[in-house]
Amino acid sequence: MGASGTESAPAPALPPRRSIGSWAGYIAITLAVAAAFYAYYQNGLLRRESARRIGDLEQATLRANETANRADAEARAARERAALVESRLAEEQGKRDSLEQLYADLSRGRDEAVLVEVERLVAMASQELSISANVPAALAALQTADVRLARADSARFLPLRRVIARDIERLKVAPTVDITGMALKLDQLAAGADTWPLLSDAGAAPTGAAPGREPAPLEASPGTPWWERWLERLQTELGEYRDLITLRRVETADSLLLLPQQQQLVRQQIKLRLLNARSSLLLRNDRLFRADLVQAQALITRYVDTRQANVAAALTTIKQLESTALSVAVPQISDSLAAVRSVRVAPGR
Repeated sequence: MGASGTESAPAPALPPRRSIGSWAGYIAITLAVAAAFYAYYQNGLLRRESARRIGDLEQATLRANETANRADAEARAARERAALVESRLAEEQGKRDSLEQLYADLSRGRDEAVLVEVERLVAMASQELSISANVPAALAALQTADVRLARADSARFLPLRRVIARDIERLKVAPTVDITGMALKLDQLAAGADTWPLLSDAGAAPTGAAPGREPAPLEASPGTPWWERWLERLQTELGEYRDLITLRRVETADSLLLLPQQQQLVRQQIKLRLLNARSSLLLRNDRLFRADLVQAQALITRYVDTRQANVAAALTTIKQLESTALSVAVPQISDSLAAVRSVRVAPGR
């Protein structure tokens, strides 16, 4: 017990010390919380940044979609315009082809019309030469045909124009008969027949004699009967009384005994012969032409007073017409006719 009394009293109790491991745990928890909070904060930032970027991306996507839609609309419009342009080009090409075909048809039709007209003119010229030998009319027809071909201005017609030009030159140097002038002379003779004095007209005096001059006595020809020579001598011896007596030599006595109605009939016969000669002249009928002129001369010599100046001039004209040859050798234009027909039937026209 004594020993125990000498034992010192127990020391006061100290607060318990925390160990280093506890402090490390606190620090680790704090760091973990801080890390979690930082991670949460960073995650929020990341979410906000992601949301912003997603929004920007969506806006960009919308703008891209709008741009794409506009581009697609523009592309569709461009395709539509291209299709429209192509359709119009196709339509214009079709119209152009149609116009070219129409022009070709019109050109062929125009050439055909020209050839038909030229063939008609050449055929008419050939008929004029064959039937009536009318060189001026045939020449005019060929020249008209050449002018028509020149207006067409086609290279296809050059060989034909050469042939026609050769026939034109041949006709220009061919002998001709002035049918128109001769017909006009016959018309004038027929018109003047009504003014010719007939032998049966009483008191007819020569119109060609000068006033105050005595008519020349009848000339006696060899073989004249004695009584005619006696009458001629009596006419010469009568002197100033010769105007009271008119001596005429006539072929037949009926020439002096025509009644007024018969006189008109004689004039009509003379005019009829002259007009018949004119018709025969236009038909180039040489035989009938000369026969009608001979008959007209016979009627004039028998019934008309040939001492008159106009009658004598008419007889001279009739004799000149009678001596004119109607039948002359004229060239033919069969080459031109064959050439124009060959052009019409040529292949590829």
